[in-house]
This record gives sequence, structure tokens and C-alpha cells, in this order.
Amino acid sequence: MKKIITYTLSLALLFGAASCDKIFDNLEGDLTKMSAEDMTGSEAGLDRLMSNLYASLPLGAFSSGEKNTPNATETSGGTGMFGGVPAFWDYSAVRDVNTFIKAIDEAKSKGTIDEAIYNSYLGEALFVRAYYYFASVRVYGGVPIVTEPLDDKFDGGDNAGLYIPRSTEKDTWDFVLSELDKAADLLPSDRATGKYRATKWSALGLKSRVALWAASVSKYWNQAKIGDNYKAVSEKLAYMDASYADNYYQQCIDACEKIINSGKFALYGAEPADVDQAVANYTNLFLSRQDSEWLFGRSYQNGVSSNTNNFDLQNSPNQIHGSGTGVWKFGCYSVTLDMVDAYDDYGAGFSGVDGTIRTRTDGKEDSYFQTPYSNTASIKAVSFVKYNTPDGPFKDKDARFLASVIYPGTTFRNTTINIQGGLWKSDGTLTIYDDTNPSEKVGDVTYYGYGAASESNFSAFYKRGATNDGSWYTTGFGIRKFLDPKQPLSYSQNPWYDIRYAEILLNYCEAEVEKNGTNAGNSKQYLNQIRRRAYFLDQRDATLENVLHERRVELAFEDDYPMTLYRRRAFYNTVRDAASNPEGGRKHALIPIADLHSGTPGYIFVRANFFGDDVDVRPAPYSVNASQYYQAIQNFTINKVTPNPSQE
Repeated sequence: MKKIITYTLSLALLFGAASCDKIFDNLEGDLTKMSAEDMTGSEAGLDRLMSNLYASLPLGAFSSGEKNTPNATETSGGTGMFGGVPAFWDYSAVRDVNTFIKAIDEAKSKGTIDEAIYNSYLGEALFVRAYYYFASVRVYGGVPIVTEPLDDKFDGGDNAGLYIPRSTEKDTWDFVLSELDKAADLLPSDRATGKYRATKWSALGLKSRVALWAASVSKYWNQAKIGDNYKAVSEKLAYMDASYADNYYQQCIDACEKIINSGKFALYGAEPADVDQAVANYTNLFLSRQDSEWLFGRSYQNGVSSNTNNFDLQNSPNQIHGSGTGVWKFGCYSVTLDMVDAYDDYGAGFSGVDGTIRTRTDGKEDSYFQTPYSNTASIKAVSFVKYNTPDGPFKDKDARFLASVIYPGTTFRNTTINIQGGLWKSDGTLTIYDDTNPSEKVGDVTYYGYGAASESNFSAFYKRGATNDGSWYTTGFGIRKFLDPKQPLSYSQNPWYDIRYAEILLNYCEAEVEKNGTNAGNSKQYLNQIRRRAYFLDQRDATLENVLHERRVELAFEDDYPMTLYRRRAFYNTVRDAASNPEGGRKHALIPIADLHSGTPGYIFVRANFFGDDVDVRPAPYSVNASQYYQAIQNFTINKVTPNPSQE
């Protein structure tokens, strides 16, 4: 949070976003030659100002927030298991919106813009301001609500009028929802141009998300309860009550129903003919904007060929990557075994069945090896399931897994991706994570510890820790979602879906089931529409467990999962870790090993702790204190606001 200071519209600010992505596609003229007066005196200038407001939205596009959850991790280690939710407390950004509203009021009174254009601008401004406040209240609780520039509050003395106290958390949530109601009423349903600007459906989509978040925090606040001996709690600045939940759930349902019943949206590739088509549809959804599912997001195509979201160069597998230089890396995004297990398999008749990877004949798939490279005797004592090929365990996986995860033996960009971490030789020697890359020849085939002879021809487990620059996966899996399947891209420009239709269906399902019970409303219908897009042909009941499971896999790696855990107060807590689940709060890896010791060569798979979470690196499991759900407020003394519990 910044100290409130005098603010003047300056050209430096107005053109500060000139190097950012073009958010609108209908800007005309050389805006860099406009004066500050021109900016507020013409529609083109007002567009430029509005573009600046959009540029400050904390969308978290391609931010990899799920690395702070059990779903994924930074390949080189160092990511934890709590958070991934962007914080936002920016007086200047809010003031820019308030100043813009004042500017369009003046433009309307002078006849510069007509009523329809004014309403559209005002709707956008309210949408943006609501998004700012949503990003604040979700991590800070109640914040100061400021809806005017406050220029007249500078009195030359102590400027007491500038110090706005924090509103209660409930009042802040209610303010955001009220702003979005107003925005939805003002914004157009469609845009012939400027298709990345907010519409009525953007506002309603965001409202569904905000209302679900407020409902979840209300219902589950006591799951991470903070004592009322803290001032922020006693003043209800960091407090929600379970009695609030049903109203918020209903607001979520109502917003979703307006979107669903509009008939303007549908799941892209809703009814594929087979699994292969389901994989192709889900892949293509994220390579370009599909209007049937798009409610709001960010474009990276601004007419500059070198503009990029950076995702491809940072996350392509080591074997198939782009040619970027400098800070660019590849293979940075490792998907955990925990996430892979969450994807269902196809059973008889393409029904969904438990997709936990089968590695052992004794069925103990909840057992993980610690420090596997020095624990080979214990590993040898286990009876493993043996597969003929490294992709054997994944052949029946959910189409969304196949489209989203790079797994051992998969073909990507016409290349077989070698993901292997060990070699069990015919003489009984077992080596794991051995950077000498041992080998043995059986017949005409040479087997290597990492799956290939050269480091340019394998993609995992090599140079773990400080010497791993992020190029080799360390969990056994990498991310495929968002990557072009045909070629590496030095400048990837696929868009970011901030709000898409599948989320609206899932928001509806969760709110209905939480408020009214299993299969309430149309929740079963909508849940199975999403599953049908993945070519699951059975009908699954809309229980809370099933809805949350579907949410996790459908929105995987779109940074929804950290938001879900955060709002539901479902991150690990100290009591659960220390008492009933002492090894909880760790991320896990799957280590494919070429097995030559038992006759016919094949592959076994060892469940292990992710190296960065292993007991020799981090003896205690992750834990979360309830107060961590409310982040620390910077400069709270200067700005004269009550601090959060972690600061008292």
C-alpha cells in the first residue's frame, strides 16, 4: 500500500503503458502526440486512459500460481505449498479509476461523448475498480473504500481527510458485488470492435467468482479461525460469519444463470466423437481465443511480432524448446504426481474411474520413498508393477491430462519425451538420480539412467537442486497446456482466459451444491456437460466432492486451484499436518526406472517425495497458520489503518 500523495495526470503516466500489450483493437491516431487535455477531450484519448486502467488489472496471466499448491512446482525447487493468490492494494490505481470517472463526467457534460458511450466507459471503470477491490479483499480482508479522487482533501496541514479507515470485510465484499451489478447494467452485451474490453458478461462472470469467494470464506472462515483478541478480527475487518454464506451463494447462482440462459456461450468442442477429438479440442481451446467460451481475458497480439507471454520458452521440455537467450529457460514447470493421480481414467463404456497411477502389486499407492537415491535397498524390497513402455501407466487417462501434461514416453512436437530417473541393471545394481548417467546394453538396445545418452535428448531429473537451471523436470511430469504442439515459439502469443464459460458452469454447480445439496438445480446437468467435453459418457452425481474434483482438473494450471484452496480455507494447517498426517504438506514425484534385473526389460515407477520437499532438504512438512490467510498490510502506520492479525 502506498502513502496517499498528490496526483496529477501527466504524460509520463498516460503513456506509461505504451510498451504494454494493446488491450483494445480499435485505437487510432498517434496518441503519443496528445496532450493531457487531448486525452480527456477526445474519445481516442479516453480510450487510451481506459487502456491504462485495464493494464493495471491483477489478472495473474500465466503467473504459474499453482506452483504454490500440491498441483505443481518450480522445477529447480523453492516453491512452497501455500498461496499463489496475487495481492493488490494500490491507492494510485484506484485513484486513476476515480479520476477517469470524473473525466468522463466532464466529457459528457461538454458533449464530447454521448450517453451510450458514457455508459460504456462508466461500466468499464466500475468493472475495473471492482476487480481491483476484489483482488484486495480476498487477501487483506476489509480495505478503505475510496470512490472519488480526494484532490480536495489536501489541506496543507495534516491532510486528515486523506486517511480513510478500513471497511469491514463484509462491507468490502458487498461493495465489489454492488459495483459489478452496476457495471453489468451499463456495459454492452457485444462489442463489434475492442473485443478484449469488458462486456455485460464479463461483469456477471466476475460477479459469480466474487460471490462464490465471499460465500466460501463465510462458510469456512472457522476452519482457519483467528481469535477475536486481534483488533482486525474484533472490528470485523478480517472476519466473515457463516450466516452470510447463503446470500452470497445465491448471488453466484443468479449471476451464472444470467450467463448460461443468455444462450451466447457454450463449451468449445462440447461433444467430441472420441478421446482423440476431446484432446484436440481441449488443446486448441488454449492456443487461440474461442469466443464460445470467452468472457474476459488478455490478448498478447498487439501487432508486434516479438510481443510474448513468455510461456513457451520457459516451459517447453528440454528436448524441444525455443531459441531464446538471456533470462529465458525451459522445463521450469513441473507437474506433481499428486495432480496426475487426480485425473480420472476411462473405464468401461468411457465412464470415469479412479486414475491413481498403479505402481505396486500390494496397492500401497499412498506410500512415498524418502531420499530415493540413497534408499535403494527399501525400493528393491517392493514388488512393483512392470510396464513394457514408459507411457504404460497413462494410456487410459482423461483427455484433459493428455492435452495438459507432458508425461514419460509421450510424443510432443514429433519427439518422444524421455523422462526417466534411474536404471536397475541386470546384476541387481539400482541407481537413481545419478548424473553419470549409467548404461547397460541388452541385445541391440542400450538403456540409460536418464533414458538417453545425451543431456539434450532427455528431459527430467538431471542436475537437481542448485545446478538445475530449470531445464529438467524434477517430478516426472511437465506442463503441456498452453504450449503449441507443433513447434517451439520464441514469442508465444496465445491469449489468457481470465474468465471462461467452464468456470461459470463450475461456479454454479459449487454454489448450488453448497447451498442446496447434491444435484441441486441444474448442477448435475452442467457437471456432466463439462465431463462430456472430455469424453466421459457416464453421468456423475453433483456431490461437493465431485464438483471440486472436476474443478481441479478442468481448470488445472489456470491458477484457479490456489484461489479455490484459499477461499475455502483448505490449505494444509498445523493441526492436520502434525497430528493425523505428519508427512502431509509435501509434493510428490514419479520416478520411471528402466528395469533390466528381472529378465525382460521394462519399466517400474517409484513414488517419491519431490526432491525439494524431501526430508533431507525440509525435515518438517508444510504448515499454515490461520492468520496467513490475511496478508500483511504495508505502511499501515503511515496510512493510519488497523493492521492484520499477523502484524499485531
